Amino acid sequence: MTKLSIEPDQFVAVRRDFIFTQDGNRPILYPLDYINTHIHFLTPVQGFALSLLDGVSRFCEIEFFFHRLFPKAAAGILVETLSSIDALVRASVSPVGIGANGILEIAHAPITEAIRFDPRSFVIDPQAYSRVMHGVKTRFRLKAPINLYTVFTHRCQTDCLYCYADRRIKAGKEMRLERWRELIEEAAAMGVRMCSPDNGDTFVRRDGIDFLNLLVEHKMLFLLSTKACLDRDAVARLVDAGFKEKINGIIERPVQLSFDAADEDVNMRVLNVKKPRTQLTARTFESFMAFGIQPIIKAVITGLNVNQPKKIVDFFYPCGARTFSFVRYARSFHRHSDDLFVTGAHHATLAREFEAIRAKYPDIRINENLSRAPTSAGELSPQRKRQIWSQRIGCGGGWHALGIGPDGGAFLCEQMAYEEPFLVGDARHQSLREIWTGSRLLNFIHPSRERFAGSRCETCPSFETCMWEKGRCYRDAYFSYGSVHTTPPLCPFNDKPGVRLS
Repeated sequence: MTKLSIEPDQFVAVRRDFIFTQDGNRPILYPLDYINTHIHFLTPVQGFALSLLDGVSRFCEIEFFFHRLFPKAAAGILVETLSSIDALVRASVSPVGIGANGILEIAHAPITEAIRFDPRSFVIDPQAYSRVMHGVKTRFRLKAPINLYTVFTHRCQTDCLYCYADRRIKAGKEMRLERWRELIEEAAAMGVRMCSPDNGDTFVRRDGIDFLNLLVEHKMLFLLSTKACLDRDAVARLVDAGFKEKINGIIERPVQLSFDAADEDVNMRVLNVKKPRTQLTARTFESFMAFGIQPIIKAVITGLNVNQPKKIVDFFYPCGARTFSFVRYARSFHRHSDDLFVTGAHHATLAREFEAIRAKYPDIRINENLSRAPTSAGELSPQRKRQIWSQRIGCGGGWHALGIGPDGGAFLCEQMAYEEPFLVGDARHQSLREIWTGSRLLNFIHPSRERFAGSRCETCPSFETCMWEKGRCYRDAYFSYGSVHTTPPLCPFNDKPGVRLS
């Protein structure tokens, strides 16, 4: 652990791209990142130490107050405590992720925009903390979700071959905006700061902009992803509602436009539409750029459009696009074809595509997971499987995230079948709190051994800690073996091959 260097006259604050709060009888810390939501469970002393950093008191004053409260503490213990938190955060992120520069903002002048905390709220009973952190069902599960999948609709302007949304839910069965308002208000009161309005295109509904403005009103961070054609008036409504206002004054809400091919015939085939859409996406891009919002261009690469990445960059770079995301097709539940997989025969083409992009456009940011072929569970050595399994982050659904579908169905994984018995509540009639603490959800994430009769899980000595602390990927188990109550493919004790997922 590298010890932080903080001078007595410096001012210190918690970086505003993190949320620091208490979850019942423990302090927690996590980045404002709806994709990589790595939650850090702090000790009571660590939490109290962070709560003292108000950005306007000199560090020597904070140290003096700390030692008045803990007179037997060794000299320098406050810096060591803060250093331990800083090291914890840095060890869990990529070189460019939130937290790569640590958790603290340190300056020679007061940090007037710092978020201030009430230290009294972080006085935690050590025994209560110990019970929570040693409980096999409570160690990693939060008292309330911090991320809400707000699926306003499953409908879309296109009918993409790779879509994993359940398109059977029609407009007449979708919850009204008024009910969504009640749920978002409750979520905000519970401390939810991040939403994910995906799995359909919000703008298909006439009140779609009103829904997004509702998220903005409650200061939610979310990715606005769309294939819709939006004019400047539509974007202006979002901007007027405060869409461009940064979360905590520092985190921007990103916009992502889906664009899978620059060749119109290929684009129409992947989108499964009969009318051209290339220029519609370009018009939407221009509408956002007119307000100083630079959208991300995202493409799902399948076996049909492997020769399109450079053409996509060539098309949008002159328009001002500088961030591109290319992801490989993954197996979906409601529609799937093996022909859509990116196979070994495509890798040479993709390697040339991305090499040419990086050579021609050194100033762009490109995210892609296509440079190397994915490794299936059957190709991993037993040692590697054990390593991956022991280091897995765990399932977020039911532990720190909750999904609400268009008709109110509560779900835990957006890629699972949106149907019984995989739903865990009904938001038309239940509050979020009732769903989160309800037996349907708890029984789903804390299954009994008996549910796994005949599988390796039934007699596994690590069953409780494996299932009830982190959880297993029941999506992978269901795709591979047709049941959520069986051993997933990546389990080191499973010797059965699983299906290809991507």
